[in-house]
Amino acid sequence: MTNGRKKIVKKKQVLRERVWEHSWLILPTGVIALVIVLGFIKAGKEPEGLLESFSVTTPGKQLPPTSKNITLVGTPIPQLGRTHVPVTEKVKYNSNPPTSGPHYDTPAPWGIYDKAPLDEQLVHNLEHGGIIISYHPAQIQAKELEKLRQQTRQLQKINPRIILTPRINLDTKIAVTAWGYLQKLENYDSKQIEAFYKAHVARAPECQKGQCPP
Repeated sequence: MTNGRKKIVKKKQVLRERVWEHSWLILPTGVIALVIVLGFIKAGKEPEGLLESFSVTTPGKQLPPTSKNITLVGTPIPQLGRTHVPVTEKVKYNSNPPTSGPHYDTPAPWGIYDKAPLDEQLVHNLEHGGIIISYHPAQIQAKELEKLRQQTRQLQKINPRIILTPRINLDTKIAVTAWGYLQKLENYDSKQIEAFYKAHVARAPECQKGQCPP
């Protein structure tokens, strides 16, 4: 091999080595970017306080229409509308917990919480046909809380649009809410909770015959 040929081969080898040495700057950057994106996605789906999440991948089963002659379970609460507000805005509701009104654009993930999502998120869940079970963490006993969690897990098998969450400013031990309806309980009552759930789940402004947004 001539000296000129050797120099060309040597230059190519050096160039390949330099490219290889600096390629880590490209690959990890892409990997890091992907991890960051996935982290944000995960953070959006699993916020602080979410112990168990329930997957909602279908609109749900169609429900028979509610008879106009049937009185729905719970106390009807005057509705405050359905407008979306910026996440910086705090809304004043007309019941505790709220049952309708202005809310944020993104609902909370369905599931069991040990730290409450914002009311402005939860109202959006109600609009999507969800049921929210709230409990006062200082009033409920450990056995009652475990029963609530077990019942929530069972009810979500019928329709996973359900949230169980603590509520420190609750004026009763347990409250169950749907869009426009509220039921307060001084003690855990599985039958009343189930009756409220079955009467109201998937029956909200954004649902059509039981089929609702996620």
